[in-house]
Amino acid sequence: MAKFNCPYCDGFIQTSGLIPNLSESLLISDKEFHDEPDKIDYESLYKKMIHLFRCNSCNSIAIFWEGMNSLPTWYNENS
Repeated sequence: MAKFNCPYCDGFIQTSGLIPNLSESLLISDKEFHDEPDKIDYESLYKKMIHLFRCNSCNSIAIFWEGMNSLPTWYNENS
C-alpha cells in the first residue's frame, strides 16, 4: 500500500487500498467541470481531477497537483 508520512505529525496518508478511500477527495476547477459535455463521461472527468488526502492523525492535507506519480504538497491550518 502506498503511504506518505505527514510532515506535521506522526500520521500518514494512504493512497491505495479500499475504494472509496475515506481520506481522499477529488478536486476539479469550476471551469473544467462546466466544460464537460452535457452527457458526462465519468472516466474522462476523473482523469481531470486532482487528488487530495487527509492525514489520518492531524487532518493536514496532501494535494497531488502534478498527478499521483509526483510528490504531494502538504498543507495544514498553520501553513
